[in-house]
Amino acid sequence: MSNSKKIHNSKICDITDFFVAHPEAKYLDAQDVITDLLDSAKHISFATWNCFDSDKKLTVSDEVVASLVYEVRSKLEMIEKILPMAFQSEGV
Repeated sequence: MSNSKKIHNSKICDITDFFVAHPEAKYLDAQDVITDLLDSAKHISFATWNCFDSDKKLTVSDEVVASLVYEVRSKLEMIEKILPMAFQSEGV
């Protein structure tokens, strides 16, 4: 079946709504995921910065910048969801 014929559930198409922690995940796993998400967000923000020339004029399509900004936002929202788990150390 092609993608165009599949039923699309727009309620779960956002990465932050789709995210579910693994049942065996621990606080250290959450810390690792947050570190990776932050690193990725930093790289994306640097790429976004490079979409402008020295005169602060856009050098790529505005859709590209919008997509990059959305990616950073999605990563930050995932971090927000995972952050409480990162501080739930065992034995506390």
